[in-house]
Amino acid sequence: MSAQEIIAELPKLKPEELQRVKAGLAELERQQTPPERSVWDALLEFAGTAEGLPPDLAENHDHYLHGTPKRKV
Repeated sequence: MSAQEIIAELPKLKPEELQRVKAGLAELERQQTPPERSVWDALLEFAGTAEGLPPDLAENHDHYLHGTPKRKV
């Protein structure tokens, strides 16, 4: 049954049946809606997990990414 056919059947339901449909849809929506989380919270999961990086990466990222001369720290 397509969504259009289901929508066409809704007016034929008794009020208590329609209420059960609404409750079921609300439960489905609640289950499928991911919890609100900011990008920053997601990135924090990775903070401090990188291994094998140079200790001066923050100061010299241009050197490591693009080959520019290292900055004097």
